[in-house]
Amino acid sequence: MGEIADEWSVFEAVYRDAYHPVVRYLVRRLAPDLVDDAASEVFVIAWERWPTKRGDALPWLYGIARRVAANARRSQGRVDRLAGRLRGEEDSAGGEPGADVEVLERLGAARVLARLSESDREVLMLVSWDGLDANEAAQALGCSKAAFAVRLHRARRRLERELAKDGPAVVDQRPVPAERNAT
Repeated sequence: MGEIADEWSVFEAVYRDAYHPVVRYLVRRLAPDLVDDAASEVFVIAWERWPTKRGDALPWLYGIARRVAANARRSQGRVDRLAGRLRGEEDSAGGEPGADVEVLERLGAARVLARLSESDREVLMLVSWDGLDANEAAQALGCSKAAFAVRLHRARRRLERELAKDGPAVVDQRPVPAERNAT
């Protein structure tokens, strides 16, 4: 019984430290009305899988949150399409992204990011917005540090090409920050 209490105490401390970063992560990826449920689901899954956790807790939680967010977007897309059919519309848009998108729109960056693949956006966001280093981001994505470094390098090159297409107004407003540990 004491072992479970000890594990719970450790998990509870991780929950207190990681809850707000996980919510911020989800806010950037989901409609606001989906965030609370998704955050709850992340920590339920984390507790169920706690004995199998390897590495640092936050990147591990981001990996869970990434999958929960993808499931929530798919589910919301199905709901929206059904609602659209019931209203007689062809198709209905998926969930709206979080509040950070308003700021990005003003910078013109949302338009540029939208032209990148979802995997490129995820790699860039883990480093630039979520502040993970290469090891942590690789853990969140479930790949090696070397594979992540290659993905990040390629995503940054594609981002640079897209920014160049929009001209200096977007490029000069906010450079892509360098990661903490690229290799």
